Amino acid sequence: MATSAAASESAPARVSTESTSEGVGEQGSDSNSTLPTGTGPQSSPASTSADLTLTDIRVGKHPGFDRVVYEFTGPGTPGWRARYVDSAVQDNSLEPISVAGEGIIQIYINQITFPSDDSGVRSFPPVSGAGGVVTEVKEGASWSEGDMQSFIGTTRSQRPFTVFTLSGPTRVVVDIAN
Repeated sequence: MATSAAASESAPARVSTESTSEGVGEQGSDSNSTLPTGTGPQSSPASTSADLTLTDIRVGKHPGFDRVVYEFTGPGTPGWRARYVDSAVQDNSLEPISVAGEGIIQIYINQITFPSDDSGVRSFPPVSGAGGVVTEVKEGASWSEGDMQSFIGTTRSQRPFTVFTLSGPTRVVVDIAN
């Protein structure tokens, strides 16, 4: 069942636990020979032309891994950085955030835009896991400078993960081994 939240009047964000349409393995391929193997920090810079709006967050269960997909509209490729953290803390307020699970992956996504006025909602509701290793996805903080903080809860700590981007539409994808 999908839960909806508006990112802006022109581009509503949809949040769901429906199976992701991307294939198994890295870069959306149909092979699972590239399952996540690392637990260390990962990052990638944004393209200089990135001007993206979050439209969807999905969690899907696949053979060997769970996938979290952040989908965007607009030109360019967002930057991101991800790592395991001991606890979820909202950056702008330093308030703790309750995230279900034994492990927490913190991900920052940058070069994204928000509505030009305060009429749009700048957050998304928690997204439940799909019955695999991902327990939920929660927002940490969003800034007018174009950054978003998000947390992915996992059933076990330090599960191998990998993060990458896909295009058509633009997506930041987090695969977590189960």
